[in-house]
Amino acid sequence: MKPILLLLCVLSGSIRAADLVLASKDTIPLPIILAKDAALHTRAAATDLAEHLEVIGGKRPAIIEGAPEPLPKQAIWVGYQPALDGLFPGTDFTFTHPEEIILAANENHVAITGRDRWDPKHPEFTDGPKTIKGKQLEYGTANAVFTFLQERIGVRWLYPGKLGTDYPGAESLRIAPFTYRYHPQFRARAGVFAQLGLGSRKETDGQIWVKHQRLLLDSLYLEGGHPLKDWWEKYHQTKPEIFALQPDGTRGTFPADPESKKLCEGEPALWQTWLDEMQQRFTDYPHWQTLPTMANDGYFSGHCTDPRSRAWDPDPAESKVLINMSWANGHTEQWPPLSDRYANFANKLSELAKARFPDRDYFVVMNAYGDVGNPAPLKTTLRDDVLVMAVHNFHMRHPAEREPKMQQFDEWAKRAKQIVWRPNLGNQAGLAWGFPDVPLQQTMQDFRFVADRGTIGLFFDMYYENWANLSPYYYLVGQLAWNPQADGNAILEDFYQRSYGPAAPAMKRYWTLLEKTRQHFVDSIESRFRVTHIHEHYTDEVLAQAESMFVEAEKLAAADAKHAARVHFTRCGFIYARALVEQRSLMARWEAGKSKDKELEQRIRTQWAELRQTVSTFPEWAVFFKRMDSTERAAGLHPDAPISKKMLRDAAGLDKN
Repeated sequence: MKPILLLLCVLSGSIRAADLVLASKDTIPLPIILAKDAALHTRAAATDLAEHLEVIGGKRPAIIEGAPEPLPKQAIWVGYQPALDGLFPGTDFTFTHPEEIILAANENHVAITGRDRWDPKHPEFTDGPKTIKGKQLEYGTANAVFTFLQERIGVRWLYPGKLGTDYPGAESLRIAPFTYRYHPQFRARAGVFAQLGLGSRKETDGQIWVKHQRLLLDSLYLEGGHPLKDWWEKYHQTKPEIFALQPDGTRGTFPADPESKKLCEGEPALWQTWLDEMQQRFTDYPHWQTLPTMANDGYFSGHCTDPRSRAWDPDPAESKVLINMSWANGHTEQWPPLSDRYANFANKLSELAKARFPDRDYFVVMNAYGDVGNPAPLKTTLRDDVLVMAVHNFHMRHPAEREPKMQQFDEWAKRAKQIVWRPNLGNQAGLAWGFPDVPLQQTMQDFRFVADRGTIGLFFDMYYENWANLSPYYYLVGQLAWNPQADGNAILEDFYQRSYGPAAPAMKRYWTLLEKTRQHFVDSIESRFRVTHIHEHYTDEVLAQAESMFVEAEKLAAADAKHAARVHFTRCGFIYARALVEQRSLMARWEAGKSKDKELEQRIRTQWAELRQTVSTFPEWAVFFKRMDSTERAAGLHPDAPISKKMLRDAAGLDKN
């Protein structure tokens, strides 16, 4: 039975004598017994549990560390403790899977447990400028607490902050006996909302939301970018031989950007340098999980022509696909994709790492990236400890982009035992603008697609915190990242009902209208920069329909302050989206006039300033708007951030390359 359906059965079923009451107005709440010497995040989750139960029941449960003597007659137990074996004689508390959680209840006790792994000798983890405190390898119990609160008590974290947190009534604190086991398929989940990951900064409402969705505290830490991009600065003077041989006989001289320099995959000195770098990783932090081999960015430029590297490539005469690669001085050459080379390079480093680090637990990570890394290798199968970061950009995309990328992902999944889905999301229908870019049905399809192919992790580039316009989409993504087999439509129905109460039917029609308009928009324009046409699809008629739905929703929720406030929150997002449509319409006229209409330009600037003033009343929007204001992220919305001529040609369908 799906978790949400199971919850509904619990809440709507008849009350049995064996039900356990966690708290009531006439009794002291059951104490929370925290496992002795619990890890930092387990302790925080126990406090979180107490706070939520206090909101629902009116009284805060006491938290006791370690099983007291004598044992309490009734209690909530957080984290595995030996006493549980006697209190739950029919339950096996053995964890056999990463991040496995076990929830159980009988007539006297509740057990909230999960597999926790941490090293007290290494409580901090540093990755570049980011320091993670209280680092654990697995956070099973914390995620078990959040699962208990959502699926057994009925708390919903719809979006960040108090307004987005929805509590059930006090009847939810009556628990029927049950036992529940689960372990997530996607072990890497924090990268779905990468900007809200763990780090040294102060915890934000957005980060708390990601934690409650059971994404933040995962068990596979991934680097989503290009971790070797500093190697040119470190080694080009002392080890020039490890960089890519260029057709003119030089090494690493093209492209000019140091962070885009490529390596000479077939050079043994490179292998030794890599091993030494990875040895330093383990010295700094012994529980590093990923050893990167990914090529730097700029995937058409400057790849190695050394015969030792090219020996791993297919014969150009036998390759079904040839791509145009470039080097300095305008030199170009058609060459097979580098999938086999990347795979053989990763396999070679995996073999060497196994000999150097025989007792370590890690993955050797490579990218399947762009045309250079696709299609899948013709001849090479990846070793079991090689993890493929599959940069296949089918999510949110046009059908012509989706089909080949999904096929490539499928091919890679057949070659690799370990695969992570790492799409670049782009700005298909205004996602990067904070527009309601909500591909809800496609999200359900895509998560099931990658899950069915054995995917073990997710890393998305890039979501931003635009909750008023994206909350049902983000919520659906969060829920499916924890359980891709869940019923996505049931999740959305639950979201609408819990968000809007009596206004749910009208607001469901609103979000359905936006999804339908969005999908027609994306499916009808085969262009990387289709977003420049947004004003042509979100027409006055569509916006008027949406407005009428808000009018209806406001009437339905008028007598309910909580749900009325959430309708208003969503309406604020709509006001912002409508302003963006008008802004883009004006910019299109300005561009058509070759940017010479000064009166129109001033009107655009004035409207942008008014929009800035509007969003300044909502702190979460104001922060986002600062990221957009007159930057490349606002390209096409402001005269100081015009879109390029190439983008305009591409948006018009004149440049498909």
